[in-house]
Amino acid sequence: MNRVFRFARFSVVCALSAAACQLSAAHAAPLLRMFPAGSLQGQAAFGAWPQLQVNCVDYTLGPGVRVLDATQRALLTGQLPGLHGRIVFQRDAQGNVFRVWFVAPTDPSLRTVPVAPSSCLFGNA
Repeated sequence: MNRVFRFARFSVVCALSAAACQLSAAHAAPLLRMFPAGSLQGQAAFGAWPQLQVNCVDYTLGPGVRVLDATQRALLTGQLPGLHGRIVFQRDAQGNVFRVWFVAPTDPSLRTVPVAPSSCLFGNA
């Protein structure tokens, strides 16, 4: 009998804590992502492999590049040509881009990421 009572009490506590987590998640502010130091942001256009243009500046995608979409799913390199959007990216010591995150233009995390250099004639693309 004692074992059944403990299990019932444990079940109630778990249910109450799950409900509290759901309530706190519903009222929580949007989660701010932390991008690594040295990351830059910009408007990107992927060309033929391994070309990437960010704010009208050409970059090369490095070997083993990792590209994540807005839902944090990995994109294959065959899916990249023709994609456009707002990104945050990192470069290695040779200047090749080795990590790319697609983000929404209204993402509050972008406030902490510097904008990549631009050579566009009329501002950023």
